[in-house]
Amino acid sequence: MKIKLEKTLLIIAIFGFLLRILFVLFGAKYYFNRENFFIDGDTQLWQICISNLINHGTYSIDLHGAEYGYFARMPGYSFFIGIFYMICGQNWELAIPIIAWTQVIIDFFVIILVYEVGIKIFNNKRVALILSFIYSIYPFIIIWTPIVYSEYISIVLLFLSLNYFFHPSQNKFHLSGLFIGLAVLFRPQLLLLVPVFLFVLIVIYQFEFPLFKKSIYFLGMFLFAYAPWPIRNYVNYQKVILTQDLRGINNWDVDALSFMQYIFSVKAEWEPQFSQIIHNEKVEWPKDSYLSSEDSLKLERVTYLSQNCGRGFSYWREYWKQPITNSNCNIEIKQIYDDLRQEQIENNPINFWIKVPLQNFKKALFKLTLYDTKTFIRKAASLLFIYRTFLLLIGMFGLWLMFKQRETLRNASIVIGLYFIALYIVLCTGTSPQFRNIEMRYFLPADILMLIPAAFVFNMWYERLFQKNKTVQ
Repeated sequence: MKIKLEKTLLIIAIFGFLLRILFVLFGAKYYFNRENFFIDGDTQLWQICISNLINHGTYSIDLHGAEYGYFARMPGYSFFIGIFYMICGQNWELAIPIIAWTQVIIDFFVIILVYEVGIKIFNNKRVALILSFIYSIYPFIIIWTPIVYSEYISIVLLFLSLNYFFHPSQNKFHLSGLFIGLAVLFRPQLLLLVPVFLFVLIVIYQFEFPLFKKSIYFLGMFLFAYAPWPIRNYVNYQKVILTQDLRGINNWDVDALSFMQYIFSVKAEWEPQFSQIIHNEKVEWPKDSYLSSEDSLKLERVTYLSQNCGRGFSYWREYWKQPITNSNCNIEIKQIYDDLRQEQIENNPINFWIKVPLQNFKKALFKLTLYDTKTFIRKAASLLFIYRTFLLLIGMFGLWLMFKQRETLRNASIVIGLYFIALYIVLCTGTSPQFRNIEMRYFLPADILMLIPAAFVFNMWYERLFQKNKTVQ
């Protein structure tokens, strides 16, 4: 029986590996609608930061002393791809495909790692095999595996952390803390998982001293991995920055950021207003933008400034003229958008706190199409989001079932459920920069974790079907 199950796991891992190879060789260029799909819009940011560190001794996106350039990207993924950059003789053209294929190879072993996590949580080989199989065919991990973005490696580190958090001997919490600390340096949204882990360690285990002591080990190793980043930011640059600050990136200067925060106080999408600004077209502001008699003049003024002298807007692709490199109107633009946003909070609170977040939740949980569906492949790919929503709903049901089970399953359901709820609430309702900006990759860690309770449900259905057929026979 053991040999059969091990063979099954190997078959699953090989099958998943082949799916990834086929996607890279034949599917990715159609899905992403470009030949060079290994890189995307943000890839260059990690490249610039690490190459500046290697070649000039400064980890920054800007060597000219931009105030926030030192914090534009967290260092985890930059250091990861920097290893390949050095090995390849500081040649990014050679390093990029090697990084992408390395991630594809790593995922073969992650499929096996996912099985190990399933064994530790469920102590049931069939459930663990189902979990590894679901992961092996999950489209949104396959899609991100070959992309030189931090999303994929953060998932690897997440499963390594889970593997030691649910270790049967309960003496590996320090390694769990180490890996989640590293994961945060790749994707900041994983920081929300740390208090969830500590909650389970301290509160759920009712302050039992040995486990309380191990929670100190967990926290200590987490800080060992993560804390050098915020300490560096404060000691070297006197700024309290726990994750990253997008203001160091040209196209995310304060004018563009303040626009985004304003429009997300009014509605859940920033289109068509954003495109109308950068294309120098008439901006059609939604009716909720007009709360007072002065708003028309403010919006007319800020539209003109955004289109003609907003530095951040000018660095976006398809901007209607050349990027602005000298004097700009960013301060005035920011002030007007901030005033309009504050007016929304004070005079339109139902829309700000309820309607817009609900629209975000709907989009995050029930997204059904890609933004660009011009080709048949892109239209067909939109069906993948229906599958994603199906798994999320199955996972939610599974969380409830797991919570009613023995301690390990209950604790796993608490970890997954609290993190899922926390991440979706923060991203859909939060008020800080980049919150309410619903990109599906931001939800990837929570979505991947929901495969765990989904596997539990699938196994339950399998057992009922198998037992029913056995009874009939």
